[in-house]
Amino acid sequence: MEIRQLKYFVRTAETGSISGAAVELHMTQPALSRQLAELEKELGGALLQRNPRGVTLTALGHVIKTHADTILAQVDRTPELVRLAAGSRSLIRLGAPPGLPHDWFRAAVQTVESAGLAVRFSLYEASSDEQSRLLRAGQIDLALLHTEPAEGINGQHLLTQPLGAAVRPTSPLSTRDVLGLFDLDGLTVMAHAAGEIRVQEVKLRSAAEAAGVRTHWVFRRFSHHSLLIADLADADAALTTEASAGLNFPGWKWVPLTARDAAGHLLQVETWAAWNAAASPEVRKVADLFRSTPVQVLDGPES
Repeated sequence: MEIRQLKYFVRTAETGSISGAAVELHMTQPALSRQLAELEKELGGALLQRNPRGVTLTALGHVIKTHADTILAQVDRTPELVRLAAGSRSLIRLGAPPGLPHDWFRAAVQTVESAGLAVRFSLYEASSDEQSRLLRAGQIDLALLHTEPAEGINGQHLLTQPLGAAVRPTSPLSTRDVLGLFDLDGLTVMAHAAGEIRVQEVKLRSAAEAAGVRTHWVFRRFSHHSLLIADLADADAALTTEASAGLNFPGWKWVPLTARDAAGHLLQVETWAAWNAAASPEVRKVADLFRSTPVQVLDGPES
């Protein structure tokens, strides 16, 4: 088995077409088919199911695809490891969710540097769900999650962010210092389609329904297109953290929500550090240092 064969297989699986993968790999289709056949022979089973529309993964193919992703990620990491090893520093692959406060994160990195820990970070932006998969696959060493770590994963709480709404500068709500549940009545509100703060959103929607508040929800994945999506959907507000509002809704005012869930708890966004049981001592130390970073930096302006 050769690394290049794994690359060919992964590209074919992600493309869903041998002919399409061959074009991307600058190979002929027969040559790619031969390489894939050799890999399947080596592994003792079919990885791809051919059909008129292209190819799909077999059960074995799904397993090998996940394993190949990890192997190729480690291969790509090798030059960086060599460079850092020459400087006597360990590399920690760190996952960060969208909306993580930049000021807090910079302060956390400074805390690590001040402690004299010989590490460097390689940052991967990914949702909490995506980070959990990367962590289990060994493709990142430390995850920063907006959801509590799953069973079998080590974790500790890092910080809390208030949940609020980014509102248009022309909205009457932009003059408010706080918003209550009934302020959302009749409004069109954008919310995350997946990932980061879904637990809080579900609780908020349940509380709104119980109180008879009629909010029109628009579910989208937040990104640098969020402002355009909000304009096209005629959204009055976007449910988010202050950090995310500053990045995704420039020019909109962020106003904290005083809404509470059915148990009476204020809706907030929590962040945990998570790592595997086999993590290095440096990873555990970094998590401890991140936890010791003052939360007061969240009161400052976002970068």
